[in-house]
Amino acid sequence: MKNLICILISLFTLQVMGQTNTETNLMDKQGNKVGLWLENKGNIEAYYKDGLRDGIFKAYNRKNGKLSALGEFTKGVKSGTWYYFDESSCLILKECEIEMNTKYKRTRDDGVEITPKFTSYVWFYYPNGYIKDEGRVLYSEDIEIDYYKTGTWKHYNKDGTLKEKKEY
Repeated sequence: MKNLICILISLFTLQVMGQTNTETNLMDKQGNKVGLWLENKGNIEAYYKDGLRDGIFKAYNRKNGKLSALGEFTKGVKSGTWYYFDESSCLILKECEIEMNTKYKRTRDDGVEITPKFTSYVWFYYPNGYIKDEGRVLYSEDIEIDYYKTGTWKHYNKDGTLKEKKEY
């Protein structure tokens, strides 16, 4: 009898766990995106709440369909820890401590002073998995497109040993 109860509980758990809402790209009564959205020809999976990205975010490589970015949004803003991968699925960048930037300024090449929108702490990796560089960055839209280094950065050799510390 005890085994039968365990089997029934297991079957019920599997059935409940297997149930998912397969509807995507839904709008609420106010016209806001809600739930899972498949965007950019399926290369982006993003969850929405009240029209804002909120929850797990996945981006896939357009060439081979492999995962290229994994992270989380909270009320439309990147949060938590983000992971970025190259075309062969090797981790190339990890980002955390993502915040709105209010204190760091930078001067562009054309002499204009700007205050990038975001700051975060990042680790860049060698293909062998060892850390290549780590430090704080500033960026306005997308860290994968453009960023500024700020503060103390650590640079490592391919074997993982510290090569130097440098101020930016």
